[in-house]
Amino acid sequence: MNRICIIALSLLLLASCGNRRPGTNQDETAAKPERQGASVDTFAADYRPPAGIKYQPKIVTAGAKTIDVAAALKNVRALKANEWGTPVLHGTGVEAHLVENALLKADGEWVMQAAEGMYLLDDKYKAVKQLFRNDITIEPMGKGHYFLNAKRVLGTAGYDDSLRQIRALYVAREGKKTGGFVAALPWDELRASADTCTPDRLVSLLPLQKGGVYVMDGGYFSPERFSSRLYTFGTRGDTLCLFTLNDAEDYPPAGTYRNAETSGNVYAYGGKPRIRIGFDDTVYELEDASTLKAVWRLDFGALKRPTGKYVVGSTSNDLTGYWLIDSFLETDRRILIGITEGHDCPLNREANAVKLYTIVYDKQTGECFSLPLAKDKKGHPIFPEIPFTIGGKSFSAQRMGATDSLLYFSFEGKKLKEQLPGVPEVEAFGDEETVIMVVE
Repeated sequence: MNRICIIALSLLLLASCGNRRPGTNQDETAAKPERQGASVDTFAADYRPPAGIKYQPKIVTAGAKTIDVAAALKNVRALKANEWGTPVLHGTGVEAHLVENALLKADGEWVMQAAEGMYLLDDKYKAVKQLFRNDITIEPMGKGHYFLNAKRVLGTAGYDDSLRQIRALYVAREGKKTGGFVAALPWDELRASADTCTPDRLVSLLPLQKGGVYVMDGGYFSPERFSSRLYTFGTRGDTLCLFTLNDAEDYPPAGTYRNAETSGNVYAYGGKPRIRIGFDDTVYELEDASTLKAVWRLDFGALKRPTGKYVVGSTSNDLTGYWLIDSFLETDRRILIGITEGHDCPLNREANAVKLYTIVYDKQTGECFSLPLAKDKKGHPIFPEIPFTIGGKSFSAQRMGATDSLLYFSFEGKKLKEQLPGVPEVEAFGDEETVIMVVE
């Protein structure tokens, strides 16, 4: 799996997702956005979004299902090879450094998102064309890490089916317009164009307000960093709703700080966004622009969970014995949760001062367990890998991404050949080619 060391810019770690309905007030229903073709809004340099908040928030907490993390950590079980299905390898035909939540469905077609930009894939995950090219240079740093010099780039995007638009965070450090923006790209035009779109051709750049850009139909939403607040916005930046998800104190950093868990988790499931803000144990579904519904609740029992203020407030605050949530993936069948005991960083891994767990919850059977702890060749902790066999040979893969029914992983052709030497279908891949493996 390609790993990206993001030094110049962290936006490429942002996830995006989509939902299907606009916001509703407690007393009124918002007009559904009309489906548009190639049209997008444009904004003057001095544009300011309309003032005020349109809707009252509604947070539904009843009905959430509980995942017993503490019990799962005691129930350790190894997976059998191919226990979750048959792995199928697909060469993309391109070299790409994939970002988190790399596969996106747009109007029924696959889009692959990478540091280099966006690619349209066919139904076999082969790149048909590059839809967007980021203004970026990528330099190897060794050990599978890369230095990114991101000049003008789109972050991870989402598809707005109601307006037929790709929407994403856009950050420019050079050029006529610098700063952060919400970029809108008309899907039909992007899909039909014979040329690859570049930053110079972006015409719809809405000035960024709160930080992250995660797509919902008719707008986007942003969890406000270092707080428990989440905003929803319309396509012109008008504030639709403000949610406060818990009563925790804000925790703005005063200097150098640890980034552990501050981003939370955002992903799409069943066509709607699901959100867990940092240091909160509840996953919410964004039903519409003014309604959040709790769907999953993580129960840590007596295990210690830190507050954002404790983690970010001072790097001297000891995180030994504290449990943090690293990742949350959901498919139709399973949930995979990455959990760390202690602060996960390169220094702590080298010192074996952190433990890395993967919790598995089977939505069909209700089984909840953790995978055995794992180490790399040097004896340092890594997240447990999923075992597979192809061509009679065994190999393993770390969790990568999920889209409803699909669990997928990515590899560099050369690394895959090292794991599966002599397997004909593997030998056919280029050494630098990005390979996507789906589990069927």
